[in-house]
Amino acid sequence: MNLDERTVTDAPRETLPSILGELARLTALATLRLTAASAAPAVEPDEWITASDVAALLKIEPKAVRRVTALRPYRSTALGPKTIRYTRAGVMRLIKRRTS
Repeated sequence: MNLDERTVTDAPRETLPSILGELARLTALATLRLTAASAAPAVEPDEWITASDVAALLKIEPKAVRRVTALRPYRSTALGPKTIRYTRAGVMRLIKRRTS
């Protein structure tokens, strides 16, 4: 069905519900395309890095990394109580917040 202004004005009254249905379908398709295009970009898989790597990024001593409380949400001891890793994305967010 080709929809334009003339189709609606010239259509018999009994066909208007089907025209409205087609308009609703097209509106839903257009909305889906608009929202899919503006969806969040694909997130890269995060990388777990060591305290030495974090120290290099923050330009501090590796021993000082454990004392930086802002890093606590980005660390994990899942490998063991003395094996601490930090998410690179979290550390980069912290650096970005501190520099802006």
